[in-house]
Amino acid sequence: MRKLIHDWDPYRLLEIGAPEDEWDREIRQIIARVDQIKSATDATRVISEVFTSAFQPEGFGEADCAEVGDRLFSALKDAGLIQIAEQAGGG
Repeated sequence: MRKLIHDWDPYRLLEIGAPEDEWDREIRQIIARVDQIKSATDATRVISEVFTSAFQPEGFGEADCAEVGDRLFSALKDAGLIQIAEQAGGG
C-alpha cells in the first residue's frame, strides 16, 4: 500500500523532499477501509474519499484517482487480501 501511494505521490511531495511518512495518515485510512473494496471502482472511490477529505475535491475526484484505484485493487487481489464474490450462474 505504501509503495503504491508513494509511487502515485499526489502533489509530488516526496519528489521534492517531503518526509517518507508524508502519506502515512491517508494510507492508514485506506487500509482501515479495505473491507469496503470489492472492485476497482470501490478502490477508486475509497482513495478519492480519503484524499478529498484530507485535502480538497479538486484533483482527487474519482476520475483523477482511477489509475491508482485500479492498481490498488489489483495489488489487493493479487495479495489475497480481498475476496471477489463469485458471480451466480444462470439456471
